[in-house]
Amino acid sequence: MDDNEIQRLDVTQESADLAPLEPPAEVPEIQRGNWLALSPGDPVVEYVTQVLWDRPQEPVAWESARLSSAAYIYRETSTGSAVVAKFYVVKAGSSAQKYAARELECIHQIRDLGLADHKARAVAALALWRGVLLLEYVPGLTLENIIAVRHSHPGRLADALEWAARSLVRLHVQSVREGDDSNPDFASSVRYTHEVVEQLAKYGVLQDYPISRDGIKRLIDRWGRRPEMRQFRPTITHGDATTTNFVFPRDGGVVVVDWERLYAGDPAFDLGRLMAEVTHSINQHGGSVAEAQPFVEHMVDAYRRALPATWRDDDLLGRARFYRASSTLRIARNGWVSRLDRTALVAQAMALLAD
Repeated sequence: MDDNEIQRLDVTQESADLAPLEPPAEVPEIQRGNWLALSPGDPVVEYVTQVLWDRPQEPVAWESARLSSAAYIYRETSTGSAVVAKFYVVKAGSSAQKYAARELECIHQIRDLGLADHKARAVAALALWRGVLLLEYVPGLTLENIIAVRHSHPGRLADALEWAARSLVRLHVQSVREGDDSNPDFASSVRYTHEVVEQLAKYGVLQDYPISRDGIKRLIDRWGRRPEMRQFRPTITHGDATTTNFVFPRDGGVVVVDWERLYAGDPAFDLGRLMAEVTHSINQHGGSVAEAQPFVEHMVDAYRRALPATWRDDDLLGRARFYRASSTLRIARNGWVSRLDRTALVAQAMALLAD
């Protein structure tokens, strides 16, 4: 499976007509992070062996490890050759093939922009079959992993944040086209943030706090009236710039994964989302918002330095503050976060919006 010779693959009607594949048997919590043996009759094993296998020696046996509810590593034991299988049936049901095909096309689009053979690049897509998107496996740590071990690896997090920032700049700059007269849309971001606040008021930590809810909504509306929030040229954005979607290979650089939410919009959205996610991750992994802030500032400075001189970076970073607040509120919806931390997230978002 040569990662350097990925070709655009047609989605055959035969594949589209077959029922989407389910992931391997659910991995017990205690065994997550371990390899589990797969039978030769596993359909993904059969497909990879028959269609993608390009080694001179025949495969001996296969094993699998769970990355998430939808994503699994498939590894051949004798060679170590591996792929990632993303089972879209988990999130899209009977429409798995359609949504997997969209991410496949998004990946091709990004790699066609030049993010294919650089140290900061998009993951390579290998094939699509029965609602399963097969991707290259990138051995390495995610940004989330690096945050978790930051105290025992001094300097590594700062380097990783620089790579993440450069990858976003590369994406944003490469996807701006001269003469693009697209209408910048900020109203949808305002609506989305209002929806998050309403969810927090109905089901989350803002229940029984109408004064706080109304105060946040007024702050959001105030941002919505700022003319500079619409003064940007839309670019392609990743759409889900979280700490799990930046993978750092052993030989350096960064590979960006999970392109299913790609859209044309404000490049400041990606930066603001990642600012919020890094802050929250550091807080969750034995740190605090105070510890996170210098790291976030380091990342933002790396992003600013990588921008072309023609970009209005002050305006972009101002808009990123709003998106950071919006993403912080989004994180506060998560039930697995303690109530105390969710309340603190709302307070943090209010402070960002109060600027």
